[in-house]
Order: sequence, then structure tokens, then C-alpha cells
Amino acid sequence: MKGESPLNQVTDNESGNFEKSSRDGQAASLRGPAAVSVGRGFFLMAGALLLVVCAVLLVVGVGSVANGNARINRLRSQGIPVVVTVSGCFGNIGGSGSNGAGFTCHGEYSVDGVKYREVVESLSIFVTTGTSVRGVVDPSHHSLVELASAVKTAKASSTAYFVLGVLGVVLVALALALGWASRRSRTG
Repeated sequence: MKGESPLNQVTDNESGNFEKSSRDGQAASLRGPAAVSVGRGFFLMAGALLLVVCAVLLVVGVGSVANGNARINRLRSQGIPVVVTVSGCFGNIGGSGSNGAGFTCHGEYSVDGVKYREVVESLSIFVTTGTSVRGVVDPSHHSLVELASAVKTAKASSTAYFVLGVLGVVLVALALALGWASRRSRTG
């Protein structure tokens, strides 16, 4: 083969002999570098990130439920009764945009001589402009007004904590699994 150019020579891989590379546990790469496997470190970091996200969701959820329950109790026990004059309602559309989903109405009322024009919470039916409805204002936030009939039937709910309890159990299980995997990766 002294007279042949190097371009005409056939190597083992070009002739289809891949036995050696497959015996070594490496696959032949058609283009680019060989694939790199994801190590345990990646999964530990992903688990830690998931743990932080779950913890943040749990804290925000508990705060939100506690705030909502406190608001209901505050409105029921210390709410300021007002007469709200409806200043206008507009229709809401559903998720697909093809169906109605109630109305949002604004109303005007005054507390301690200060006039407010706010959305009347729980008023989801169309009411003509100028109609008076009974409302209850949150004593801590005078800009929050709710229909008196809705406040009368509202109750603070401890069942709202159920989903948060499930999230807490998932958080503890994830923390234990992550700690076990971390110790295992250090020893092995």
C-alpha cells in the first residue's frame, strides 16, 4: 500500500467494524461529542430547588389562608356597615371568551367623611347604575367593601389548611429523601 494515498485507506470504523467500541461500553457518535450522563449532583440540586419552591408555596399559602380567615372574622365582628351606590357594572367573560362569567360592579360609599369608589366584592350580578346595596367595609382597609349578605353567610374555614397540610407532608418527605440521597452520594 505504498502507492495509495491516505484518502483511499479504510480504517476499522469506516469498514463497519464497531465491535471494539461497543465492547468498551461506548457508543459510536455520528456527529458531535458523545452524550454526557447527568450525575447525582444535578438531581440533588434539582431536589433542593424543589424543596425551596415547596417551602415558599407553603409559607405563602399559610399566610394567605390565615389572612383570608382573619378578614372574614374582622368583617363579621367589626365590619363597618355602609350603603353603597352602584356606579356601574361590566360583564366578565369566561376562560375561552365565548361565555359570560358574571359581572364586576363598582360602587361609591363614604366612611368617616371620606368617599370611596371601589369594586363591590361578591356582587356578581348586573345592577343598574344608581341602585343602593348594603355593604360592609373592612375596618382595617376602608377601600375593601363586601356585600352585607355575603358577609353574613361567610365563615372562616379551617378546611382550607388541608391542602397546605398535604403540601407540608410532601415537603417533609422530599427533605428526608433529599437528605438520604445526599448522605448516600457522599458515602458511595
